[in-house]
Amino acid sequence: MAATTPANTAANGRHHRTSAESALVLISVSALVLSAAVVVAAAAAGNSPLAPRRIGGPPPPPTQVVVKSPDPSSAPRGRPFAGLNRGHLPRNRRRLIWSEEFDRLDEDVWEHLVTASRGYNDEFQYYRNDRRNSYVKNGVLYIQPTLTAAEYGDDFLYQGQLQYNNCNLKPCTSSAGKDIVTPIQSARIRTLGSFGFLYGRVEVRARMPRGDWIWPAIWMKPVENFYGGWPASGEIDLVEVRSNRKLTTAGGVSQGIDKMGSTLHFGPNSSYNVWRLTHWERSLEGVGGDYGDGFHIYEMSWTEKKMEFFVDKTYLGGIDAPEGGFWKLGGFDENPGGKNIWENGGPMAPFDRQFFFVLNVAVGGRFFPDGWKNYPNPKPWNWTSSHPMKDFWERRNWWLPTWDPVGSSMWVDYIRVYDS
Repeated sequence: MAATTPANTAANGRHHRTSAESALVLISVSALVLSAAVVVAAAAAGNSPLAPRRIGGPPPPPTQVVVKSPDPSSAPRGRPFAGLNRGHLPRNRRRLIWSEEFDRLDEDVWEHLVTASRGYNDEFQYYRNDRRNSYVKNGVLYIQPTLTAAEYGDDFLYQGQLQYNNCNLKPCTSSAGKDIVTPIQSARIRTLGSFGFLYGRVEVRARMPRGDWIWPAIWMKPVENFYGGWPASGEIDLVEVRSNRKLTTAGGVSQGIDKMGSTLHFGPNSSYNVWRLTHWERSLEGVGGDYGDGFHIYEMSWTEKKMEFFVDKTYLGGIDAPEGGFWKLGGFDENPGGKNIWENGGPMAPFDRQFFFVLNVAVGGRFFPDGWKNYPNPKPWNWTSSHPMKDFWERRNWWLPTWDPVGSSMWVDYIRVYDS
């Protein structure tokens, strides 16, 4: 979920003190006991929307029809599916190889990241494993951001230290100091260790959250950093949105919940993160509706020779294996030069190794650059501040009314992977 804004092309990829109680009435707080121990220590003191496009070849026919395999309910939930014999399928059918229908939140399949790393994009949340932030209801996964002060009080943000004893990615501690403790709690889950795949067709049915400065993402990371650390081994963003209802560039181009994007990230190191050449968007501005108005279908077709993205069965964009590979496409033969780190890979390297799924809801972060316009209230922080989280929190009356417990959650109905 690497930020794809001019302010963060090098970022690693995948958000006044008054009574908190009165400000938080819009957010429901569960009375469940925390599943992880908490250590609390008091301190001593503008671009226009892109038309569907394809790199390396002509676009496919206007109508893309995907015929699904037989009833996916016959596939084990969150497990590889081996019940169908490929040789017995009609040629226009694809074999379902893995399915997650979210009948329950299976923690043998989905690992929660527990970390104060802030997503490495200066986001405002602490990711944890807590059913207030990730849960399944009626066959749908919900990932819901909540307020730290709703659990620990407003003073804790300014004087406390937050750490969960099941932290699995450093840093593990968020401490008050120049800035406050992370004001948001949320969830990031992944299938690393349970499911990864190479090539196939992905179909995800999901609804994006609504609420200012929320950043949801459904994306994929490499099972192993075969070609090196991010982004040398690649990143695949199936869908990202900014959940603001009315967010525009300085020039007035919408960048809010009515626009989604799919992106490939690649480069020799974090200083050379290329994505603009492999970024595709669809805007519903002027059409009506947005990506929080209900479920939408996000798809990716991935083979050893091409990658294509679709939303609601409409072709979004794609890329054929580029001549000279992604090294040549990114201009890395000239800058920074040196050895092609993908020269021994396939035509789509670094996208020729197994990837796993990541689902998360961030808040704040570099995905929201300075200079953009938000209605009715401006961005409550800027990146020149030494305490952006404090600024964000103390101006919560600007953004908190746009949140609600259910509507500000990302909903995922299912994820299905078919063979290619």
